[in-house]
Amino acid sequence: MSARSLAEEFFARMQAADVDGILGLMTPEATVCLVPLNRSGPVAADGASYLRELSKAFPDLLVRVRRLFVTGDNTAVAEITIDGTQADAFLAVANQEKHFDLDQAWLLTVTPDDRISAVIGYWDQNQLYRRLGVKRLDQITITAV
Repeated sequence: MSARSLAEEFFARMQAADVDGILGLMTPEATVCLVPLNRSGPVAADGASYLRELSKAFPDLLVRVRRLFVTGDNTAVAEITIDGTQADAFLAVANQEKHFDLDQAWLLTVTPDDRISAVIGYWDQNQLYRRLGVKRLDQITITAV
């Protein structure tokens, strides 16, 4: 499987809320860095908990890959848009049943044996809060998941 195909599979599984399937694409020591949340660590813990929270909060999640390319060092770089309707609390934001869409950038480092060894995700956290109807960011208390 090429790095491009592996990235496409990653995002298809993200949309399908298949966290265990995503973990199956990873190396055992794979890491994640979710830059806007200042969270990093093992994918099996930090990445999986974020993806499970995302899936629970947005059961109708749609992941659209807008652009995808692979660099010379076998890193898949993807520009995606996620959208859905909030059905549960997400990142300390109470459910207001708001529909949202959010542009994101993800980097997936792929090993020579076609496994993902590192995941980095970027998005505008303030835009996410605005889309979910948060009026005042100073009233949000972020807790570790």
